[in-house]
Amino acid sequence: MSGPRKWTRSAVRALVVALGLGSAAAGAALANGGAVDASGAGPEAIAESGPAIRAALLAHDVIYPGIGWERHEPNGRILSRSLEGPYGRTSVGEWRMEGALRCLRWTRAAAWVCYRVEIEGETLRFIDPLGNVSAGRLQPR
Repeated sequence: MSGPRKWTRSAVRALVVALGLGSAAAGAALANGGAVDASGAGPEAIAESGPAIRAALLAHDVIYPGIGWERHEPNGRILSRSLEGPYGRTSVGEWRMEGALRCLRWTRAAAWVCYRVEIEGETLRFIDPLGNVSAGRLQPR
């Protein structure tokens, strides 16, 4: 995963303004990794539906080889286990689905961050609003 590219938001906003699209389209473009549909119809539809993504996340752990894993629980809690350091570390946060976006926050004081989700077989990718990709593998529980 690469670091955030701060220029991405400005570039997307400038493109949305130049195309004459509204602020809702700007938000959708940012949520869709910067993809803008010049027809004004909105970003491309995500192949997976929110309920299908939720079902996959509840039935599987997300494994990031050599990095750690995540477990999504039905009560909205997310556990993330990092393998870094001699003993690793477990973090607890919250998650929810907003349409076909997986949103999470690690403390109640933090803002929710939503990610596009792509699932191909056992491969899962979370794409943040700046287009950064976190790729993992679905492992049945």
